[in-house]
Amino acid sequence: MTARRRLLLGWAGLLAGPLAWAANTQAGQLLPYAECGAALPAGALLSGLALLVSLGGGALSWRVSGLRGGAGTPGFLGSLGLLMGLVVGFALLLQAMSGLLVDPCAR
Repeated sequence: MTARRRLLLGWAGLLAGPLAWAANTQAGQLLPYAECGAALPAGALLSGLALLVSLGGGALSWRVSGLRGGAGTPGFLGSLGLLMGLVVGFALLLQAMSGLLVDPCAR
């Protein structure tokens, strides 16, 4: 794997999770109005999708991290991307659970 590709994959976890969380937060401000009275919990589904994006970015970063034999800046960046993907993924999991538990008409 080239050094440039390792560096780009290291950034995947740092960018994918926060961007998915920001998009999910903005959609969470608008969806309760459309979701009230609907049978499908769109907010929870969107949070679940954002969770998968965050964990996927962390997994891409993990491929180049020190856990898989990487060293130097790409290894550190990959490890940091993995941790960012997991932390943001946990926040998205909590948002998905709240989308399932809280009535959208009460929000």
